[in-house]
Amino acid sequence: MSLAGAYTLMLRISMIVLSVTVFACLFRAILGPRFTDRVMAVSVICTNVVTMIAVLSFVLNDSGLMDIAMVYAMISFLAVVVLSKCYMLTKHVSALNPRRKNAAAKEEHNQ
Repeated sequence: MSLAGAYTLMLRISMIVLSVTVFACLFRAILGPRFTDRVMAVSVICTNVVTMIAVLSFVLNDSGLMDIAMVYAMISFLAVVVLSKCYMLTKHVSALNPRRKNAAAKEEHNQ
């Protein structure tokens, strides 16, 4: 086996492993019990996709794909920041809502 063949085999195996981890994270994102599990799974999926695009750029010897990977990485970072901000904002608003506080207090009292 030549060196080029070894590189090709290594890159194919890495693409398969990255694909498996994307599907595992997708499973976690769908069934995750908490919002934070889902956000982290989406973040890992985006990171794996960026890595897959970079590997594909290396295989095809196309530097334009690296630009696409960088833009995708920035968009995924901003998406995670926005999701986290929205989640924290809704938690903060629900904590300040007196009706929810009273309902939560009544529910704790009934249990």
